[in-house]
Amino acid sequence: MKIIAWVVRIALFLVVLTFSLRNTELVTVKWLPGLEVQVQLVVALLIALLVGAVFAWVCLVPSWLKAKRNATVATKNVERLERELSQLKAQSNNSNTPVIEEPLPLLSLGPSHGI
Repeated sequence: MKIIAWVVRIALFLVVLTFSLRNTELVTVKWLPGLEVQVQLVVALLIALLVGAVFAWVCLVPSWLKAKRNATVATKNVERLERELSQLKAQSNNSNTPVIEEPLPLLSLGPSHGI
């Protein structure tokens, strides 16, 4: 599997290298009126790719934080329920009355977990 991954990486590198060597001409990037920059086509595409990746990462951060918060709340709920169960078991052992144990409900994060 590692060999396949390296073959794909090398092939991707060669495609990007070939693209960058074949597209070295200058292009004019017009930003605002009166603000124009001349850069190589490859540099302009690389900057656009990086800006898009950063924008996507910034847009995903809130959902990642929400998922982390939901997981923390679920973990705390599990710990609380386990403590309550151990206390109930201890009480039932002291009173010698049979206790019917029911399984704990599943804690689902729901559709808004963000993963």
